[in-house]
Amino acid sequence: MLPSAYLAQRLTPYPLPTKDGGVLRTVGDAHAYIMALPKKRALRAHWQHAGRLMQQQTNAAALTRQVNVALFMDGKLNSGAFEQMSSARRWRRHALTS
Repeated sequence: MLPSAYLAQRLTPYPLPTKDGGVLRTVGDAHAYIMALPKKRALRAHWQHAGRLMQQQTNAAALTRQVNVALFMDGKLNSGAFEQMSSARRWRRHALTS
């Protein structure tokens, strides 16, 4: 069982939008997503690696990168939503400094 403090850590540097309409924002979200994967997907090397990183309580940035890769490899990363999130973040950052 993973400590709640670890599960509460934010995925960094950004949340990961999925094609099913969800957004993985925390390690706990990624954990729940991985646990809910169909067995065939869960057995793929990229998800196995993400699970190992999580069990080792690897830092959130490294875990985010691996989950990002796994979502991309399965065609489940919503890149359109990712672009919108990135644009919105840039706009907010610009608005705050103006």
